[in-house]
Amino acid sequence: MNSRTQRIGWMVPAALALVALSALGSGMVINEVAWSGTAASASDEWIELYNPTDAAIDLTDWTLTFGEAVIHLGRVEGATVEVRRTSIAGGGYYLLERTDDETVPDVEADVLYKGSLPNTGTALVLRDGTGITIDRVDPSEDGWPAGTAADGEPRYASMERADPLGEAAGWRSNDGVTRNGADANGDPLNGTPGEENSARVIARCAPRVEHHAPMADAVVSGTAVIEWTATDPDGPAEALRILIELSFDGGTTWEILATNLSNGGSYAWDTTLHPDSEDVRLKVTAEDPAGHRGASESEAVTIRNEGA
Repeated sequence: MNSRTQRIGWMVPAALALVALSALGSGMVINEVAWSGTAASASDEWIELYNPTDAAIDLTDWTLTFGEAVIHLGRVEGATVEVRRTSIAGGGYYLLERTDDETVPDVEADVLYKGSLPNTGTALVLRDGTGITIDRVDPSEDGWPAGTAADGEPRYASMERADPLGEAAGWRSNDGVTRNGADANGDPLNGTPGEENSARVIARCAPRVEHHAPMADAVVSGTAVIEWTATDPDGPAEALRILIELSFDGGTTWEILATNLSNGGSYAWDTTLHPDSEDVRLKVTAEDPAGHRGASESEAVTIRNEGA
């Protein structure tokens, strides 16, 4: 067995990698969808629109449709139960709650509607007063592109648009840390109705971790030093805590290698505690005091202690 010390490192991007996209010319976007309801009731569904422009937008004669439901944003017709506001200010949010205002009781609804969003996914289409499609959300073959139901983690997480200024949607589940509003039982929602999506907060606040050396196809034995540099865009790097995990099945399952490490930038990994293996993945997570995380896995390495 060779006990020499090796140094390995890799790029660990933030928890959420966002693709730069050109700005929408139309303005309004479908910004958040709680298609599974809330922990208080699976029927407590809600939808949020967002105006990323600086100008107010008149929603008279606009519609939001899914399945057979046609929600009119300017009058009581079709699936619309009540209309409380027909315009949205620049940078403002517009909340649609199913059936009544007890879905998100501490955030006032702008429209109450009837109709259920299927958990298997459905197309959501936003049209202006002339019938032009302004924005739409299409499910994939597997259903909704994000969000969780009762068995998810976190449970009943809303589906959030990652970049409301983007030409393509790009959806993420609420992270269960950045939240706003309560459900009908008074418990915190895993969503952000009326406030900035967690995906945007993560993009701005999540820790960044950079590599010091490449590790593609690395063979490690004895003691291998895992190296990183973690920074926090909205706080001191010294406050970050580090978690390192290993996977021996290509990233399907993970086991903890080290937890609650200070952000010292390196960790001595005793590879002799593990059997010789190929396609071993390492994952570093940097977490700030607010609970925002940056995490990613390494490229594959090989543990080879016997005969080294």
